[in-house]
Amino acid sequence: MKSIRTPLAAASVWMVLSAVSASAQVTRESTRFSINGAPILSEPTGEFRQNLGNAFGGMGAVLYHLDRPGIFSLRFDVSAVPYGHEERRLPLSPTIGERILVDVGTTNWMTAISFGPELALPRGPVRPYLNAGFSGLLFRTSSAIDADTSEPIGSTTNYSDSTTAWFWGGGVRIPLAGDNPRKAISLDIGMRYYRGGLASYLREGSIQDQPDGSIRIDALQSRTPHLVYTIGVRFRIPHDPATPCPRFLC
Repeated sequence: MKSIRTPLAAASVWMVLSAVSASAQVTRESTRFSINGAPILSEPTGEFRQNLGNAFGGMGAVLYHLDRPGIFSLRFDVSAVPYGHEERRLPLSPTIGERILVDVGTTNWMTAISFGPELALPRGPVRPYLNAGFSGLLFRTSSAIDADTSEPIGSTTNYSDSTTAWFWGGGVRIPLAGDNPRKAISLDIGMRYYRGGLASYLREGSIQDQPDGSIRIDALQSRTPHLVYTIGVRFRIPHDPATPCPRFLC
């Protein structure tokens, strides 16, 4: 372990010292906030992988930079992954029978709400970063009647559960429009590991319709570790230097 920790510690110190030496060159025409958005790929691991497969979703994040260059930040993000969907054509009600049939869609969701610190190198053509923190994982399965409208007709939550997770990860950012804070857009490529706790959840086929109109739910239970891969964009929110701005915001 010592042979691994030594280069990691040296790399972290190098990142901080390099960023501090460049901080004097950073313009103040930007706020202390950045926003991130990305499609994500969720890959379950361990026992969790035996029950669920890979799935695509989306993520959004807000970063508050404790220093203006953006070396140390606090990050809040939310991700959502629909990891299963099925549709069935069923009678509108048991009394009507098959005279009126509707399409019922059932979707399984995993949502992560995360918070923690981030350490980054905010200058250069390639800008690495590391983050870690705490997450709440929410599992929810809901059914709705599909219709030719923007909103489904009727919806119900069939099953839900939650657990907690520790996470750690990192990645690199590559500037796409130079260092002008008004064009502070970067390509953001990252990976994160969630050490998820024990939870109950459903997958495709977990809800069985019974002849009397009721349903039977066969829930799965396991720990929920998984990897998340992201490729998205990061934008540093600018401000007009001629407009007064509180120090804790700009």
